[in-house]
Amino acid sequence: MTKTPGVDMTAGSLGHGLSAGLGMALAARVTGRAYHTWVMIGDGETQEGSIWEAALVAPNLHLGNLTAILDCNGIQNDDFVERIMPLDPVVTKWQAFGWRVVEIDGHDMGQIAAALEDSRDAANEPVLIVAHTVKGKGVSFLEGNPFWHGNAPDATQAQVACAEIRAAAGIREDTDGC
Repeated sequence: MTKTPGVDMTAGSLGHGLSAGLGMALAARVTGRAYHTWVMIGDGETQEGSIWEAALVAPNLHLGNLTAILDCNGIQNDDFVERIMPLDPVVTKWQAFGWRVVEIDGHDMGQIAAALEDSRDAANEPVLIVAHTVKGKGVSFLEGNPFWHGNAPDATQAQVACAEIRAAAGIREDTDGC
């Protein structure tokens, strides 16, 4: 089995990843290790109760070595988040639990890098980075369409998608096998 370096686990849409990350961040403190725990969550996943339980516990334990990144694209497996279970005001909710919240454009690598680096300086509070994104950004038939949350393009659609991405990036030919 191959692992991605630095990725200790994946959890899926039931919201268990934040609880596991909380445990890892707490383990760092208990064992005297200085690592930082990063957890990526989705906005549809944030409808799960286990997310909110972990969100409540982390500030109470003063876990400044825990950062959650919320991919806030407004789409989940079944439809738009707003139609299934609205989350707003999501920022206010996390702040009320005691998290330091930073909002960024999740497509801007400069903002992403700065937010990740800044979150390491949180002394006694966990950090939530709300990355506002557009699902399928840059591909005309994928962008903002809930259908593609749980479906893959066929071979022809994948070629169209790659061509659109290459064109947007100014790449003239297929150099990456896409």
